[in-house]
Amino acid sequence: MNDQSLLQLLTSDQKEKAFVKIYRYFPKVSRFICKHGGTKEEAQDVFQEALLIFYRKANTPNFKLTARIETYVFSICKYLWKDQLKQKNKQSDAFEQAFLKDETIPVETHIQEEEKYQLAEKALKSIGDKCLKLLSLFYIDKKKMRDIAKLLGFTSESSAKTQKYKCLERAKNELRTLKANR
Repeated sequence: MNDQSLLQLLTSDQKEKAFVKIYRYFPKVSRFICKHGGTKEEAQDVFQEALLIFYRKANTPNFKLTARIETYVFSICKYLWKDQLKQKNKQSDAFEQAFLKDETIPVETHIQEEEKYQLAEKALKSIGDKCLKLLSLFYIDKKKMRDIAKLLGFTSESSAKTQKYKCLERAKNELRTLKANR
């Protein structure tokens, strides 16, 4: 279920169904809070509060979803947890430094970054499975071109390199097109 469908459920009579779907983001929030001095119960409380905030916000007349729901809810949880730590005077130095580094970046910047990633993801999905596999093997799995050539059935290492170049160009062109059509 995509975020827009989930948002429609949330603003309709089926909000319970939406909450069940959104609850799949809880483990990420729980790990974050537990990693930064909290308990599972505190994570549960923060997540519940974040869901209420998101629900109220989503039901305002001018609400526009500008990031993924997961990103939105996680950001709310992060700031709620920071506020709780301040109230409890329970901040660790490492967490404070990491948080301050993150805090200097406005939320709008995070949203813009998320939009860039979404555009890049769309561009990569549009280049085809073979290109995606080739780029994934090279950049993510760190495979050598001769191994990629064998895996994907290219006649030589140089033909795999040529194809990699073409795939990158196709992805770049698609990204330019997507940016121009925004």
